[in-house]
Amino acid sequence: MKRLIISVVCVIGSYMSNDFIVKNNQSLRNGIEIMRRKKTILIFPGQGSQYVGMGKELYDKFKLVRDIYDEASKVLGYDMSELCFKKHKFGKLMHKADLNKTIYTQPAVLTMSYACYRVLDETCKENDVDLNVSLLAGHSLGEYTALLVAEALDFETALALVMKRATVMTEWGNSYPGAGLMAVVDKGKKLDYDKICALCKDFGVFITLNNTKSQIVVGGSKRRLGEMGKELKSNGLRSMMLKVEGPFHTPIMKPAADKFKRELEKCDMDIALKPIISNVTTEAIVDPEHIKKELYKQMFNIVDWRGVIERIISKGENTFIEVGPKQVLSNMIKDIDPSVLRLNLEDTESLKKTVKKMAEQGEA
Repeated sequence: MKRLIISVVCVIGSYMSNDFIVKNNQSLRNGIEIMRRKKTILIFPGQGSQYVGMGKELYDKFKLVRDIYDEASKVLGYDMSELCFKKHKFGKLMHKADLNKTIYTQPAVLTMSYACYRVLDETCKENDVDLNVSLLAGHSLGEYTALLVAEALDFETALALVMKRATVMTEWGNSYPGAGLMAVVDKGKKLDYDKICALCKDFGVFITLNNTKSQIVVGGSKRRLGEMGKELKSNGLRSMMLKVEGPFHTPIMKPAADKFKRELEKCDMDIALKPIISNVTTEAIVDPEHIKKELYKQMFNIVDWRGVIERIISKGENTFIEVGPKQVLSNMIKDIDPSVLRLNLEDTESLKKTVKKMAEQGEA
């Protein structure tokens, strides 16, 4: 019941009108004043943001990061720090593991992103800086990090789920070696979503990631993707095949999603303390059953990242912190709306800059 009340307050607070005025209660007036301040949206990257050495600086400096990596190692059965910080050949069980393989990438990105969040949270508390987080969002895999930060999942459960997700995605992807993903790019930021949809229908492929005004990813038969690529080129657009292990986020992945659904149904999940914006519907979700449905659908439906960001911005939110490796999502947001503030956290330098900027915002 306590979790339910807190979550409802969070959701209501996130969308409360600034026109609401309380005349007789000072504490409520103060609360509304806090809500009028610029709110922060935490965003979490997905697969493709990984790189060897990610998190090493924070790992060396913060014990809490080392503890998180150690816990991940115990849950997964291999050394997470070895995986993230060294190239290939680690551990007895997976002596030729590659950080770029889905089954290793997804737990690694989750671990690193969560460690970054914990460092940000602790550092802000130590410096009396209020992050004032109103919403969370993650790109594909990043939704699981968002759920972890929102305390809908604990770390062990999140790791186990992500590992199972990565496994079924890899297994099903490998059973379709003739299928893959292709990025469609227009540097002029004039990609017409409806026209790309029509082309996909003509060639029997699917939109998988609606990322920005200049990038949409499509998936399906590699042969048909190649044919579509030629058509795109004749229309002045670029395309490139992506190095992935399957046609992720296409209807081809539905059997994998059905298999994973059983794991989701067994999962112990709490109501989220902060609303997460769904990749599929761009709606705010907090309820466990709703969250599970969205995670299931996400595996074989479009990740509408552009829709997520535009929805958040339409609510008046304009401060984004990307928490995790690289700045892929920050660059996407810049493409969607360059006017919003984009911060990130992946090392000590970005930590200092972000905490300093948030302190300045709190004083403004």
